[in-house]
Amino acid sequence: MRFVKFTLIGLIGITLAFFSLGFFHPSFNYQNQVEVNASVEESFKNFIDDSLTSQWLVGYVGKEILSGKELVVGSRFLMHFEQDGELFEFTEELIEYKKNEKFVFEMNTDFFKGTVGIYFEGNEEKTTIKAFTISEGNNLFYRSMFYLLKSAFQQQAQVNYDLLKDLIEKSD
Repeated sequence: MRFVKFTLIGLIGITLAFFSLGFFHPSFNYQNQVEVNASVEESFKNFIDDSLTSQWLVGYVGKEILSGKELVVGSRFLMHFEQDGELFEFTEELIEYKKNEKFVFEMNTDFFKGTVGIYFEGNEEKTTIKAFTISEGNNLFYRSMFYLLKSAFQQQAQVNYDLLKDLIEKSD
């Protein structure tokens, strides 16, 4: 009986610790960066080219326009991704855009919401692409889960930006 009692107390403690992560850390952020051996104009052109997106954004299948027009602030899109044979969708709304400088959007799913800002700096020979991501789970369970998975999200984003770098440098 003591074993059951201590096991139950341990499980309750672990559960409370898990949910406290989401309570004390409702959102998280991370940054990614790549240096590209190409001009800002060439880098940005490749970044916004929908026909190339599936080559650098892992799992990207396509998108549908929900409202607005391409590259216009306020436009909304339904983004389609496939991961391990499962379709994953989220809405994306462009909130800031300046050609060759920045592309900022909000994303919403059933599980989380977030903001991603992608900034381009440089000259005719080299570009620095910096991405700032802020995410928040839609409930306490997802906040806790995503906080634990923060480094995996950041690593996957870095893989994507590294693939973008390679794509840009090959097209230059």
